[in-house]
Amino acid sequence: MTATSVRFATDDEIARWDELIETNPDGGIMTGARAMAAIKRYDRLEPRFLVVEGAETVYALAHEGTVWLGRYWYVPLGPTCDDLEGMVAAIRAFGLAQEGLLAIKVEPHLLRSPELVARMEATGAVRSRDMQLLTHTVVLDLTRGDDLIMDFQKKLRSSIRGAENKGYRVERIEAADATEADMVRFYELLKTINGGKGVAAMREYAYYRLFWTEFAKTGNGRFYFGYDDDSADAQAAIFVTLAGRTAVYKDGGSRPVRSIAGGAALLLWRAMQDAAADGKAAFDLCGTPRPELMDDTTHWYHGVGQFKKKFGPVVSYLPSFDIVLRPVRHRLWERLVRRIEWRLKPGTDALR
Repeated sequence: MTATSVRFATDDEIARWDELIETNPDGGIMTGARAMAAIKRYDRLEPRFLVVEGAETVYALAHEGTVWLGRYWYVPLGPTCDDLEGMVAAIRAFGLAQEGLLAIKVEPHLLRSPELVARMEATGAVRSRDMQLLTHTVVLDLTRGDDLIMDFQKKLRSSIRGAENKGYRVERIEAADATEADMVRFYELLKTINGGKGVAAMREYAYYRLFWTEFAKTGNGRFYFGYDDDSADAQAAIFVTLAGRTAVYKDGGSRPVRSIAGGAALLLWRAMQDAAADGKAAFDLCGTPRPELMDDTTHWYHGVGQFKKKFGPVVSYLPSFDIVLRPVRHRLWERLVRRIEWRLKPGTDALR
């Protein structure tokens, strides 16, 4: 078996990053895109572009955070490869060579199974909580083409076709062509969800604007607005990322009052058709409750989860694992310092 090693990416590789992540075993996805490097700087996290080389080459984006006792890296939905043991060993060796690095959190983007969880734990990696909304989600196979709609629940298919027949209008805007007014009206639709409270943990407009514009810069973002009357006021809107071979339904919002039902589902179906035409292999609906909590009406994501499961079954990917590099210092930070630090210095805590 080829030995696995890790290195920092070259400037040329970083310049071609979104092209290179498509060669990853999982085909690449939003969380590993170059745009995320700039977006996460908003949360005071610095990008580290890594190349894992072995039987398979994996291009993995890590985010570095600084805490009082050192630094940490977090690789969302990666690195993904078959040789989990070799990957963890190589990540550990490379991390130990980085001064002051406490731990590296990894999330191989592989479907969860007891066998794979056991293999990760056998490497000495410590299981952590689920960090990503995309850990539990609905993923649709775009290679099925227009036949994919037959996998949707019957009522959803009828709703989509009904919206089309009743004249629900769909406006597609490439993110690079979106105006400030487009982004503002999208954000206003986000706030109409959940009785006007917005989505859980909804962030300020500046963050969403940064997210959308960074994906616009790399040509990997797309807005869809839907209209159920002749006015210029959109009834619903979605934003889709196109980095890697998996498109992701990142954001969405709609007015609760509508004259044509099924518009939100129609927007997603059009986005799936467009992504398939662009050569994307899969479409991720970006998160649901855990499978065992799907019917829990008290769950903060219950309503959204019920809508998404109409498109297909919920799947779960591997949870997060911490590769602890400096156990004593890491334990001290985890058990004592972290709670004090984050009370005094709020921020993204990827070591929780």
